[in-house]
Amino acid sequence: MTSPGIGARVFPTRLDALRQDGIRNWDVKIKRVFRITERWRASFDVDMLNATNHTNFEGPNTDPTSGNFGRVTAQNGLSRLIQFNVRVEF
Repeated sequence: MTSPGIGARVFPTRLDALRQDGIRNWDVKIKRVFRITERWRASFDVDMLNATNHTNFEGPNTDPTSGNFGRVTAQNGLSRLIQFNVRVEF
């Protein structure tokens, strides 16, 4: 049995996926339709992406030669996003 040379990478490269949390987002849509006249109507929508504003962290750095080994330095996804929509139909 031969030993790996100096500087050879023997650490698993796909281990970070096992140590990473899943993504937990609640996306909520609220819609209300108003009838203005018999032929006209309007709709008002509110979209809340990641409504609970939960931070989803990436997995830890698994490169044993990095100074950030074992640290979580980034996040997945965005923070809360609220979008308003108005639509008029005639």
